[in-house]
Amino acid sequence: MASAREGTGRREGRSRMLDSATAKKVLQRIPYGLYVVGSLHERIPATMVANWVTQVSFDPPWVAIAVEEDSKMRGYIERSGVFCVNILPAGGIKTAKAFLKSPEAQEGTIGGRAFEPGASGTPFLLDATASFECKVMNALPVPDHVLFIGEVIDAVLRKEGSGALTLRETGWRYSR
Repeated sequence: MASAREGTGRREGRSRMLDSATAKKVLQRIPYGLYVVGSLHERIPATMVANWVTQVSFDPPWVAIAVEEDSKMRGYIERSGVFCVNILPAGGIKTAKAFLKSPEAQEGTIGGRAFEPGASGTPFLLDATASFECKVMNALPVPDHVLFIGEVIDAVLRKEGSGALTLRETGWRYSR
């Protein structure tokens, strides 16, 4: 007969110590989208691939993104005060790959992909199903990232009803 606590993961009579390997596996089960985040470096569009993006307020619409503390993008967002998020279509792995090495912008393209400027000049990818731009409202340092919270100031919907690229779909992992 199974005990009452079997399968609960609880240990009777003592507090639990975090098993970091188990915690890592558990957190990898959180579903993530895969996005191209952009900002401006000396008024020139810059991008990176990100997956920690979420809406945090309805009215006004606010979004939070997490950026590694030592990334160039952190400085770009801090100095420009703006960032954008490009939502890639399901199956858009090729587009995501074009931004893994943070390519430089050239005449109307970045990573070989066409873009148009958002309200503040951040790159809205024409391959994206949707793009939005945010004005930074707050930045919160966390142990190894900076959480930027921004108010949505511009948005474009290109492909209504289209699914979004997920981290799981790519087979990639974002972990240490």
